[in-house]
Amino acid sequence: MQGWSNSGSIMDIATLNVVTTPPTSTIKSAIERMVEHRFRRLPVTDSGTGRLLGIVGSSDIVDLIGGGGKYQLISKAHSGNFLSAINDSVKRVMNTDVLTIDSGVSAREGLKKVLASKRGGLVIVDRENHVKGIVTERDFIETALEEAGTKKVADFMTPNVVTTTPGTTLGDAAKIMVRNSFRRLPIVSEDRLVGMVTTRTIIDFIGQNGAFEKLVTNDIVEILKTRVSEVMAHSAATVERGAELKTAIELMLSTKEGTVCVVEGDRLAGILTERDATRSIAL
Repeated sequence: MQGWSNSGSIMDIATLNVVTTPPTSTIKSAIERMVEHRFRRLPVTDSGTGRLLGIVGSSDIVDLIGGGGKYQLISKAHSGNFLSAINDSVKRVMNTDVLTIDSGVSAREGLKKVLASKRGGLVIVDRENHVKGIVTERDFIETALEEAGTKKVADFMTPNVVTTTPGTTLGDAAKIMVRNSFRRLPIVSEDRLVGMVTTRTIIDFIGQNGAFEKLVTNDIVEILKTRVSEVMAHSAATVERGAELKTAIELMLSTKEGTVCVVEGDRLAGILTERDATRSIAL
């Protein structure tokens, strides 16, 4: 991955070999595909024409189990039966309002569109709406590093972080994430950071069959009562509040994680996300 020049194309930084799924595939298979390829987003394309129909992401799966609008697929359409619901077709949970961009635009125009939205990525399409690539906040991180200079983490981090504890249930944690449109939720114990639950750790829990080990009757409640301590990542990258931005971005790149926790001593002072880092780029 490299940063771009002022005239750089969006295609210079995009992922070009995009993994997609047809609308008839199951939600379970879509989750497994995201886990296998370490993607948070999976474009849904027509199996005949290859045209973009929608997109499903890790946040949609958290919405599905976290009491968001998609939860009705489980609670009503499948009467609470989790196994039945995730074997329904992915078109039941995909978003059809996809943020797209033409393959001929500049990378800077792409970043402007990402930052103007509340979404973390763009699907790149041609005039026939065929998927040509995908670009996410992470693809802009190299440029953020190049332009970091002496900028400070404290000037770009998100303070006043919403957290929860290891004893919180997965259902309650997912509700917090859905309600606040979070992809990440720090876990604290006695004011100390002990881990992180993310949309990715949740889909890993489902896609790697951890969720199915909780099932006795296939009722979603059996999964939702799982403690967050069983699902969370037990370590999180950290930097001090006074650190330079480039230090935090280098940590994101080396750990391949989208968040760095900002601490003051043992206390969590904020988080710096990929979106926060990309906001530092001069446009």
